[in-house]
Amino acid sequence: MIKRIIIDIKATMRMFIRNKGAVFWTFAFPVLLILIFGAIFSGAGDATYTLYVQDLDDGIVSDQFIEALESTGVLKIKMIDINVNATSYINDNSVTSFLIIPEDFSERVTASDQSAYVELRQDQTAQSSNIVRSIVGAVVNDFNLKLSNGREFIVVEDAAIVQEDLNFIDYFLPGIIGLTVMTNCVFYMQGVQSRYYSTGIFRKLSTTPFTRLEWLVSRAIWQMVLMFMSVGLIIVVGMVFFDVRLTITVEAVLMIITGSMLFTGLGMMISRFSKDEESANAAASAITFPMMFLSGSFFALESMPGYLQIIAKVIPLTYLNNGLRDTMIYGNAESALFNLAILTVIAVVFMGIGSYISRWTED
Repeated sequence: MIKRIIIDIKATMRMFIRNKGAVFWTFAFPVLLILIFGAIFSGAGDATYTLYVQDLDDGIVSDQFIEALESTGVLKIKMIDINVNATSYINDNSVTSFLIIPEDFSERVTASDQSAYVELRQDQTAQSSNIVRSIVGAVVNDFNLKLSNGREFIVVEDAAIVQEDLNFIDYFLPGIIGLTVMTNCVFYMQGVQSRYYSTGIFRKLSTTPFTRLEWLVSRAIWQMVLMFMSVGLIIVVGMVFFDVRLTITVEAVLMIITGSMLFTGLGMMISRFSKDEESANAAASAITFPMMFLSGSFFALESMPGYLQIIAKVIPLTYLNNGLRDTMIYGNAESALFNLAILTVIAVVFMGIGSYISRWTED
């Protein structure tokens, strides 16, 4: 009895080891999660947040106030020229936090009977908005305390950057759309190609008039159809259950098409460099899961440690997420087109490589 049990355990172990997908989900996946979340949250205390400041006063007190903001070590101050239109700059650069110091700031602070108001414009849908607001508020309170026993010499006026009826789910949804495009295209394409390789379907197709290019075009078109159906469903669910308000633009449509082509090409490359369907699935999981968490789909990039922000800049999904948010939330066509241009270049490269290395017959 014991001997038979041991034999069965050994057989099961061999089957498990041969199943690359099972090995990945059992061992590699939890390790990846620990490493990714550990890297994100272990550096949370060292995170810095960008605050754009336009000092219209340019006085001694305003300089001291800006120095106090910088001394927190958490805010990265970017000074904006006084001749720049604040509203236009915010829209053109998708700014999430912008502080305006008025012309009479120093005069009002030094006066005994007046309060100086600074305007803090923020995108309330951004994850960092509450953190930046708290830091600015703490600096203001400390400033007031030092000036005169806590009297409100300086007051923060809050203003919204985006539409007031937008909330966090509106900011979150474009990231979910980008994530859906990536996972569906990568896993579908690597799964189909790996299965066709292993079952000999490609070998049979090579004997028909149906060319490899025609097959690739048909799969790409089918993927785009699926993506628009999936994205449409996501938006409908968001509108029905969460009152989501997003703007569907030409740029957003082009990004979904380009993203579908890009990640379809990535799926082709993964399947070609994998020995079987299970290995391809494990490889696709190992590649897509880090991108999922490091591209801004779930966490704001600026809340991550600096080295993770650098890694995020080489992840294609980052540009898809940023581009979708730029056009669907901020209405920033210029920034959206910039991200679209980057996606297009990567898509051409990935599709070119994927098409070149894909074969219907064994090498």
